[in-house]
Amino acid sequence: MVDKNFDIVGIGNSIVDVIADIDDQYLVEHDIRKGLMSLVDLESVKKISNNLEIKTTVSGGSVANSIVCLAQNKIKTAFIGKVGKDEMGDKFVEGLTKEQVHFANTPQSDEAETGRCVVMVSPDAQRTMSTYLGISQKLNSQDINEEVIKNSSITYLEGYLWDLDDAQIAIKKATECAKNNGKKVAFSVSDVFCIERFRESFRKLVEDDADIVFANEEEAKALFEVENLNAAIDQMKSLNKIFAITRGENGAQIILNNESITIEPEKIEKLVDTTGAGDIFAAGFLLEYINNKTLQECGNKGVKLASQIIQKYGARL
Repeated sequence: MVDKNFDIVGIGNSIVDVIADIDDQYLVEHDIRKGLMSLVDLESVKKISNNLEIKTTVSGGSVANSIVCLAQNKIKTAFIGKVGKDEMGDKFVEGLTKEQVHFANTPQSDEAETGRCVVMVSPDAQRTMSTYLGISQKLNSQDINEEVIKNSSITYLEGYLWDLDDAQIAIKKATECAKNNGKKVAFSVSDVFCIERFRESFRKLVEDDADIVFANEEEAKALFEVENLNAAIDQMKSLNKIFAITRGENGAQIILNNESITIEPEKIEKLVDTTGAGDIFAAGFLLEYINNKTLQECGNKGVKLASQIIQKYGARL
C-alpha cells in the first residue's frame, strides 16, 4: 500500500541507454534508418554494442528520463515499468532510486533480459536508436499499480508503450484509473514510426483521455495526417487539450483551444547530442505546470531545459 502522494507517475519502457558516437557511413553500411528508433532482438543489440565505442551507460526510457528530471527539480515522482532480475535491471532501479523516484514495481525473473537501447549519435547530433525492449515489453495490466496512480496528480504515458504485447490493456487500465479518480493524463506520442503503426489508437487517446500531449513538428503532422504544422494546429484547436509541440531550432508552440503561443528558442553554443531533448522539454513543461505556472512559462522552461540537454551526452541533466 502506497502511503504518500505523488505529483506525477510515469508509465514507460524501463530501458538502459547505451550511448556511442558513429558516422553516417556506419548507418549506411548497417542499413539503419537515420534519426529513427528501430526494435531489435537481444543478439542484435549485443552485436551493435560490441562493435561500438560506448561513451556512457545510463538508465533511460523516454518517460523515465522526464520523471528523473522532474525528481531532480523537487517534484514528487513515481515510475511504473518492468525490469528483470539482472545487472541491467539493477542499474535501472538504482538510477531511479538515486534520484528519489519511487519505483512502483519489483524486478521479475524471466528469460528476457532488462531492456536496453543503443543510442548512436552522428556528427550532426542526430540520434538513431536500436532498442531491445526485453522484459519491459511484457508490461501488463497486473503491473499497473493503481494505488500509485490514484495518489498521483498526473499519469504520464509514452507512445513507445504501444509496441508492447499486453500494453493496450495496461494503458486502458491506467487511464481509466486516472480519469475515474479525477486525475490528469499526459501523453508523449514518442516517434513518427509509432504513430504510423498506431495512429487510430493514439488519436483515440488524444481525443478521449489526454489532457496534455507532447510531440515534435514531424510527429504532429503524422498524427493529424497533414503536410504542414499549421494544418495540424488547426485540428488541435478544436480538441480542448494542451498541445506542446517542439520545433527544434525554432523553439516550440503551445496550443490550447484558440490560443497558440510561440516559445522562442534558446541560444545553443555547441550541439552535442539530441538524445532525450523531447523528454527533457516535457519535464520542463510539466515542472512549471505542476507549479501552476502559465502555459508561456511552461513552454519557456521546456525549451530552456531541452537546450541544456542537447549540449551534453545522454538524457540526464
